[in-house]
Amino acid sequence: MRRVVVVLLIILAPFSADAAGFETWHEHHDKATPIWVLPKATAPDNMRWSNAEMPGDVESKRFSQPEVCRGCHGVIYDQWKGSMMANAWTDPVFIAVYKKYIANAGTEMEKAEVAMCSRCHTPSGYLQNNMGRYFQGELSEMDKRGVSCDICHSVEASNGTGNGSFIINPGDASKGDFGTKFGPRNDSVSPIHASKHSELHTRGDFCGMCHDVGHAHNLMTVENTYTEWRRSPYNTGNPKTSTHCQDCHMRQNPTHPATGATPLPDSPGFAALEDLGAKKRSHVWQHYFIGGNFVVTTLLGNQQTARMAQDRLEHALTIEVLDQGKTMKKGRTERLRIKVINSGAGHYLPTGLTFVREMWIHLQVKTADQKTVFESGYLDAKGDIEPNAVVYKTVLGEGGEERKPTFFLPAAFQVVYDKRIPPKGYSLEEFHIAVPADAKGPLTVHADVNYRSAPQSLINELLGKDAPALPVFTMGKTETTLAVE
Repeated sequence: MRRVVVVLLIILAPFSADAAGFETWHEHHDKATPIWVLPKATAPDNMRWSNAEMPGDVESKRFSQPEVCRGCHGVIYDQWKGSMMANAWTDPVFIAVYKKYIANAGTEMEKAEVAMCSRCHTPSGYLQNNMGRYFQGELSEMDKRGVSCDICHSVEASNGTGNGSFIINPGDASKGDFGTKFGPRNDSVSPIHASKHSELHTRGDFCGMCHDVGHAHNLMTVENTYTEWRRSPYNTGNPKTSTHCQDCHMRQNPTHPATGATPLPDSPGFAALEDLGAKKRSHVWQHYFIGGNFVVTTLLGNQQTARMAQDRLEHALTIEVLDQGKTMKKGRTERLRIKVINSGAGHYLPTGLTFVREMWIHLQVKTADQKTVFESGYLDAKGDIEPNAVVYKTVLGEGGEERKPTFFLPAAFQVVYDKRIPPKGYSLEEFHIAVPADAKGPLTVHADVNYRSAPQSLINELLGKDAPALPVFTMGKTETTLAVE
């Protein structure tokens, strides 16, 4: 734990850079927000064909602090405070990467891309045009709260999908005007603010405002989670019969993962204090917002959130050995097929910043006397995945003829490699096992699908000698035996 604390202190230490010119880094964001729009016939009724807010349009003092919302919505607040939404600006891995981007951004294109990060990580700081989002001075306390209650529930409309395409109207909390809060109910009442039903809040299109990300200058796909869902079998084309993002990520509770491979349970109860007129609901939308990030939630001490992330990952896929009952011939090279099925995620596996995420097969084949005859997907002495492993990820390339692979997102020009598993799809992998002539049978085949938030080498580069060893999590496993003759 001491090492984790040291790492956090290093990551969150003040960062200084030349402030001159930061004011222009967001120029042309109005042309990148949104990335695209739905046809009017299928869009929510509050998706508008107009401009989203830009820096300087909304003062952050107009938003209410989350603790104000806690007064009536204590249970929801407690769920939210451990989430990655609440920690969008205090996520130590993001901050480390973001600081590196700021320090190394050289061209106008690179600067524009760096500036886009804060639009969804500190929306109020971005809209205030607070230079603290570039670590020039301090962000306000409101701006440090990431994606808070009043950010989401002051979204009046969107102007499409991607790159923070929100149209936001928060009232003015600094004057005691809490404005209108928008949400999925049409019968909500509150003693301190007006309430209004928003079709946008009932659909995955709401999440798509920030969970589709395109490069700010060339619109290369950076994160495509919403679009992956929209093209998936979970989206039937009818909002009433589709399984939306909220149906999984806002139904999970500490005892039930709520994925495409499990039931999607209701959580009956009250969304606010009953004494203030709140109605008992057959389902209260859960605000844990669980994804796959168990590493950062662990670093931040949010143990319940981390456990729920692990629970979700364990119910996202299944793995099978297809050659059950096969007899392996001694002295020959035999084929062994592994099938990995995306049985539980409404988007690709992995998703999000997939040029960083790592999901891979670790396959071991051993003889009856425990001699390893084949292994793929092990970690080398430096903690990196061995080069011949089957890894599910994307690779971004810089410009120029070489399309050089890069982790430096601001300079990325295109996706040069994409090996991932679509929703309700599968990937069939083939391995070739050299069976020794003296192999003692049966052979034991053990296959895991492992997950890690980032390559160890990248974390080492970012954090130097104080970099922690990132934990590896097993999403699915299977074991079988094969006869030998």
